[in-house]
Amino acid sequence: MGVACPTQVPPEMPRKAAQDGTEGVVKAQIHLTKGGVIKEVTIISGPRVFYNAVKDAMMQYKCVSDGDVIATQEFNFKLE
Repeated sequence: MGVACPTQVPPEMPRKAAQDGTEGVVKAQIHLTKGGVIKEVTIISGPRVFYNAVKDAMMQYKCVSDGDVIATQEFNFKLE
């Protein structure tokens, strides 16, 4: 089984994280059903301040899958 998400929305840096100078890596899983419908986003690890930004971004993904699939992705939040 495979999955492709040609449209991926990058998560925004939360204002609180920028104000506090917080950086980090968030690891998240996306659960897709057949046809690429997003069923659930689960955060596995990372600073809690980024969780909502990652979930909001991943729920906007447009994906194609050939079955029930769980995919993992990491997001690196860095201050510029």
